[in-house]
Amino acid sequence: MALQEFVLVVAGVPGKAVLRSCEGLAPAPGFREGVGAVVVRRHAPGLAEAVTAAVRDVESAGLRPVRVAAGDWVTLADVAARIGRSREIVRLWSVGRQGPGGFPPPLNPGCETSFYSWAEIVQWLRRRMGYELPDEEPVLVAMNLALQLRRLAPRISGMHAVRELVG
Repeated sequence: MALQEFVLVVAGVPGKAVLRSCEGLAPAPGFREGVGAVVVRRHAPGLAEAVTAAVRDVESAGLRPVRVAAGDWVTLADVAARIGRSREIVRLWSVGRQGPGGFPPPLNPGCETSFYSWAEIVQWLRRRMGYELPDEEPVLVAMNLALQLRRLAPRISGMHAVRELVG
């Protein structure tokens, strides 16, 4: 089993007793005061299993997991910085004025600041632009969607249709 490490964002700020009661939890540095975020380090067969176990552990300690810090939502400036190109060339790719076209659409179309999925952009850069980037497993993105779906499920009248769509 490999050591898996990630940041889990929780509602509220966990106290020291809660952190001691859960395996492999420590306060996450770099988050705003009042934001509950913990670094999770645990051995598991895979990242998905580690996240699932950590979510169960923090829930049993009385905390509500909100999301996993996945770093997936990025701006065009973030993309440029990650790949060592200018923001302007990335912007031109995004509007189809440079490059092969088909740039992934923003996650929030119509907003003043657009955010994109890094997981989608990595695939585009690899397939369309020939970049040699690691093929990051989008498990943290999927886990965030699962956590969001768990929170929303009680309010969704057609949950059976949602389950059918997920497969």
